[in-house]
Amino acid sequence: MTDSMKPWQVLARRTVYASGWIDMQQVDIRLPDGQILRDIHLVDYKHAASAVVPIADDGRVLLIDHYRFQTDTRGWEAPAGKIDDGETPEQAAVRELREETGHRAGSLKYLGRYHPSNGSSNQVFHVFIARGVTRIGEIEDTNEVIGLRWFSPQAVRGLIARNEILDGLSLTALCWAVTQGEI
Repeated sequence: MTDSMKPWQVLARRTVYASGWIDMQQVDIRLPDGQILRDIHLVDYKHAASAVVPIADDGRVLLIDHYRFQTDTRGWEAPAGKIDDGETPEQAAVRELREETGHRAGSLKYLGRYHPSNGSSNQVFHVFIARGVTRIGEIEDTNEVIGLRWFSPQAVRGLIARNEILDGLSLTALCWAVTQGEI
C-alpha cells in the first residue's frame, strides 16, 4: 500500500530504546482529518514468532507446562518461539517443536498469521498444526519447559472455556485449531 493510500501518515519516527529483541519508538502521525499526534509509542519487534499445535493420530494435543516470570504465571502453552534470522516461520515451528517437546511432525499445516497487539506493536505470530507427531528425543529447552502433557480435545476445550490458557499465542492457536476442525 502506497503512503498516499494509507489513512494514517507516519511523519516522523524516533528510536528511544533499542535492544536485540525490541525497539521502542516514538512516532508522529497525521490522522485522516489532518490532526497531528506526536510521540505515539510503538514497540518494534525485531522477530516474528511461530507456534505449533501438535496433534497425535488419536486427536490428543501436546502442550508444554511453562512459567512466565513477566506475569508470574504458570500454565499450559503450545510450543512456540521467535523466528531466528534466516529461518522461515515453518522452520521455526519445526525447531520449537523439537526443542520444547522432543517431538517432530510428519506434516505441518499453516493456519495463518496475526498481530496480537496491533494497537501498540508490530508483533507478528504465525500458527501451525503438526500431525504425525512422534517423539525423537528429550526436551532440549529445559529452562523454558517444566513438563509436557497430552490432552484430549475435550480437555483442551475445557481449559479454554475455564480461562486456564492465559498465554495469548497459545489461546489463539488452540481456538483457531478448534474453529478449523483440527481439534
